Amino acid sequence: MAKDLPGRMQWAASIAALLILSGAASAGEHMSMHVPTFQCADSGVLRVTCVGTFLDGRSAAGITARVFDKHDHLVFIGTVDSQGHITFRKPDAEFHIVFDAGQGNVLTLLASDMT
Repeated sequence: MAKDLPGRMQWAASIAALLILSGAASAGEHMSMHVPTFQCADSGVLRVTCVGTFLDGRSAAGITARVFDKHDHLVFIGTVDSQGHITFRKPDAEFHIVFDAGQGNVLTLLASDMT
């Protein structure tokens, strides 16, 4: 299509295409930076503490965390604090934690993945 345009219009069309492509790339990069990472550990006295960040190093503050037992029953729901931490009572049996950062960025950790 750009070949059919006269000089300046062809140049302008090429610049517009580059801007669109670079915008799409940076939007993709922004989306990947919104992916949360969490590490959870048994903090003793039947408590579990998780610490989370985004890939760009920002705190995962505000992310919703849901804890489900082995039968997929919700046993805890909370929000990650301003320091990126969340602590909850450890369920009696197997469990998993679902961290939802929005925009389709969901991370699930199994109890067996904890340190």
